[in-house]
Amino acid sequence: MELKLEARKRELTGKGGARKIRAQGEVPAVVYGLGTESRNLAVKKGDIWEAIQGEAGLNVLIDLQVVDGKEKDSHLVMIKEVQRHPFKEMILHVDFLMVARDETVTMKVPIKIVGEQESVGLKNGGTLQHSLWDVEVECLPADIPEGLSLDVSSLDIGDSLRVSDLDPPGEVSILVGPEDVVVNILAPRIVTEEEEEEELLEEVKEGMEPAEEAPEDGAPSPGGEEG
Repeated sequence: MELKLEARKRELTGKGGARKIRAQGEVPAVVYGLGTESRNLAVKKGDIWEAIQGEAGLNVLIDLQVVDGKEKDSHLVMIKEVQRHPFKEMILHVDFLMVARDETVTMKVPIKIVGEQESVGLKNGGTLQHSLWDVEVECLPADIPEGLSLDVSSLDIGDSLRVSDLDPPGEVSILVGPEDVVVNILAPRIVTEEEEEEELLEEVKEGMEPAEEAPEDGAPSPGGEEG
């Protein structure tokens, strides 16, 4: 999937310049790659949000239209990095990387788990442990997948799936070791009789209050006087 996105060349730089850009409803950005010098840009906040919230996410292929006065040029780019505000829903800065249609790139793509509702192991009380959430792949920009699916419906307790079980499309190569575990199903924790007895004893102890000691012979009773 390829999107069109318009950006303009910006003169304002530094923290002060970036604040002014954001106050205007834009996001500071930079574009670089393919042996060219980096250029400072500004993109509309709504446009960049729309781009990264699509199905392809950060792996979206973008036809970046850069406006510089009366001139406009086009670059095929991908999003290399997005800096976000730590507390607010705000994009602070975006790095665009120029790519060539006929040259491979390396990107991380998410692993999508399917078939959890049908998994025998999960129905029997097992827990799905997710060890790997994404993998790095190499391919042409137009071939970058939105994600790689992994079906866990056939897994029972104790079973696992590895990188080698992923099925990348076309000419996509996975750059992660094939034996790396992606998911496995853990057995439910079994509480032994000894543990149950210990837990019951602790509950009994917590519920017991210390008994009041009886007064010694000849000692006055609480609240009274010796007769």
